[in-house]
Amino acid sequence: MGVTMPFTFRETHGLTRLPGCALQSSSSDLGWTSLFVSTQHESPFEAAVEPLSDHLLVFHLNGPVYVRGEVEDIRVRQLVPAGSLFLWPAGSGFRVQLEASVKTIHLYIRSSVVEQVAASLGYREPGTVQIAPRLGETDELLEQLALEVARAATSQTTSARRYIDHLALAIAARLIRINSPDAFSGVASGIQGLTAVQLKRAKDYIETHLNEVIRLLSLSEASGLSVSHFTRRFKVTTGLSPHQFVLSRRVERAKRLLKHTNEAIAQIALCCGFSHQEHLTHTFKRFTGNTPGRYRQMIRN
Repeated sequence: MGVTMPFTFRETHGLTRLPGCALQSSSSDLGWTSLFVSTQHESPFEAAVEPLSDHLLVFHLNGPVYVRGEVEDIRVRQLVPAGSLFLWPAGSGFRVQLEASVKTIHLYIRSSVVEQVAASLGYREPGTVQIAPRLGETDELLEQLALEVARAATSQTTSARRYIDHLALAIAARLIRINSPDAFSGVASGIQGLTAVQLKRAKDYIETHLNEVIRLLSLSEASGLSVSHFTRRFKVTTGLSPHQFVLSRRVERAKRLLKHTNEAIAQIALCCGFSHQEHLTHTFKRFTGNTPGRYRQMIRN
């Protein structure tokens, strides 16, 4: 893949060496060149780190916990449930404060691997694809890929390195997909999709106002587009209308709350922006095939 030096702890931010961090596993001695992964129990900490040349993805395996994050001009403090992702891009220093203990996966991917995949998709100039920070978001595909990389780190087979290189290509492709959607959809359809910045602004607005009425005008203004342009470009980028996307995010938040809290279903409905419990139940069943009560029972058994 063009990189021959093993990816070891020396090339990471050193977060796993902080007091109270109990390392469980890592790929440091496995000779991997495209990815580095570690799993650990992290105690509360606060740290400011310098930029590195590779991208860091952090996945929370349990929770929820409060996290403060600051990168570039983005600052957040939010309750982060299990399955959430923090993406700290190459070339950007960041600050992070963890307010309670949590189990995590740290996954580093070489920026050169991302550039290689970008070039194969037609982005010939280095740096054309800009990887944006993502703080406390979810991406089920990246999460599953990270879990598979973590599992592979416990394997002693000689084929693991080749397998990891293929997983690195898949992770790079996904990062490009969520940051430059036109690489896959906008060009093919003839309709330009949202830029990475516009998509992030729309998603941030949705997550921030998920418990409120989200009006299409407000959402399009957050992305700096007219309603008509925003609606077309949003569907090209995500495959969903803004309304369907908002509903899907509300259902996902409801699933997290049903799993990780003991809140009454009626209260969860309001927290997720549904007008009442019956509205949540109808939408939830349409998306998942189960009622909220049945889902809670199944996920906890």
